[in-house]
Amino acid sequence: MPQVTETEVFRACRTLFGPELQLNRDFLSYLQPAGVRSAYRKKAKTTHPDRFAIAALTTRTKQHHLFQDLNQAHQTVQAYLKQRKLFSAGSFSRNYSSYTQTKRRRQDPPARQQRRRLLPARPLQFGLFLYYQGIIPFNSVITAITWQRQQRPVLGEIARRWGWLNDINIRDIINHRSGTHKFGERAEQLGLLNQIQVRTLLFYQRSQQKQMGHYFIEQGYFNEATLNQLLLQLAEHNQTFRKGFGGHYYYFHR
Repeated sequence: MPQVTETEVFRACRTLFGPELQLNRDFLSYLQPAGVRSAYRKKAKTTHPDRFAIAALTTRTKQHHLFQDLNQAHQTVQAYLKQRKLFSAGSFSRNYSSYTQTKRRRQDPPARQQRRRLLPARPLQFGLFLYYQGIIPFNSVITAITWQRQQRPVLGEIARRWGWLNDINIRDIINHRSGTHKFGERAEQLGLLNQIQVRTLLFYQRSQQKQMGHYFIEQGYFNEATLNQLLLQLAEHNQTFRKGFGGHYYYFHR
C-alpha cells in the first residue's frame, strides 16, 4: 500500500477540520478515528450535492467538486490512520523535549498530574496547551476551534461592508474556489483583492471572534480566574520557546 505523506495528510485534515486548525505532528499523533468520522459527517451535511438539487448549475457543479474533495480527504486520513498502526508510536512524535514546571505540578491534584503530558519545546496555541496540561481531551480542541470559527464574521461580508468587494465579486470568488483554496487566496488569484487587503481582512476577522477561553469556561472546565492563570503560563512557555518560530503564535492566545 503506498504510504501517505505528511503533506497529503495535512491537506486532507484542512479539508475535514477547516483551514484554521493549527496542524503539526502532535495533531497527527493524537488524531483518532472517532474525531475523523465526526468531522466528516458534519462537513458532509453541509456540502452534500443533494442539498443543492434545485440550485443553479454552477452551484451544483461546485458542490459536487467540494463533496468529492471531502470524500478524498476522508479516505486519505483513514489511510493514514491505518498506516500509523504499522509504525511505532515514536515514528510520528520525535524531537519533543520536556518542559516541566515542578512548583505548579506539586500544586495540582494527583489525578491532574497523571494526565499531564510533556509540553513540546515550541510555542503552542491555547487549545493544545490545555490538552498537554491534561485539562481537556483532544476532541475538545477540535470542538472549540469549530465553535470559535462560527463566531467570526464572514470574510466576504467584511470586504463588502468596507467597499472592497461587491456581490458579483463575492459570487465569482465562491464559484471559482476549490476545496484547497481559501476565500482570500482565491480573491488574490482573481485580482479582486491584494495581499495587504486579505491580511487586513483576516486580522479584523480574528479580532471579532470570541476568545477560545470563554468556550472552556462555558463547558465547565475552569473559571475566569483559572483562565487568567493558564494564559500567564502559556505566555511564559511561548516566550521561552519563541526563538526560531514564526510570529503567528499569540503569547496570550485565548
